[in-house]
Amino acid sequence: MYDYEHIRVELPEPGIAVMSFIRPEKLNSWSREAFDDMLHFFRLLKADDETKVLIIRGEGERAFCTGADFMSLFPGEGDRDSVAKSYAFQEELRELIVLVHEAKQVVITAAHGYAVGGGFFLTMASDIRLIAYDVRFSCPLLKMSMSCGDLGCAYMLPRLIGDGVARDILLTGRYMLADEAMSLGYASGCYPLSELDNAALEKAKVLAGYSKEALRYSKQLLNMMESVDSLDTAIKIENRNQQLVKAFNRENRNK
Repeated sequence: MYDYEHIRVELPEPGIAVMSFIRPEKLNSWSREAFDDMLHFFRLLKADDETKVLIIRGEGERAFCTGADFMSLFPGEGDRDSVAKSYAFQEELRELIVLVHEAKQVVITAAHGYAVGGGFFLTMASDIRLIAYDVRFSCPLLKMSMSCGDLGCAYMLPRLIGDGVARDILLTGRYMLADEAMSLGYASGCYPLSELDNAALEKAKVLAGYSKEALRYSKQLLNMMESVDSLDTAIKIENRNQQLVKAFNRENRNK
């Protein structure tokens, strides 16, 4: 169903997909080809009603993902300095992050080693973050004379770990290591690297055991709550969501 050359997609269990970055010699950075495969995959997931849970992981021992490989993405002389070409790619990146965050599937990122730049932002957009003891999250954009805000990180990270610490991480470009990620609630599980993939799969199996409607509308509900500003409105949305899921459950029982 999903056959790519520059990423690997596997279906280890019913309802579960695993997408792997397979460029460990380049710290699983995104070549033009790898990025195109990934974007195509997430576009197809919008119409995939069989996959309930997606795990994103990286091959090799050094990195989960280090984001954009600018030499590959902008191969022509002056390409990276072109406003038109740079903005066009930023719009593709925007689409990717939104597709991950709004996917009907629950997205688990299993991050180890370097999770830098786009790799860090990809974990922010996911639903559940599992990490290895050696993980190193960073947004080094100011070190590259760029604004710290990219791919929604200035929106997502303060909501995930609090404004003060998020500003420190985004403005200094420092690493957030495993202990800090766990203490801040950024990740929900920390494991030796040798156990990370299995931990992610076990988590995915639990989720895949639930009905697809319950999972889909629960994720949709949590995303909607990001912009709700009152308890009363939140409960009204929850009430409608609950009845929608109950209706689907009745329909499925009657089939």
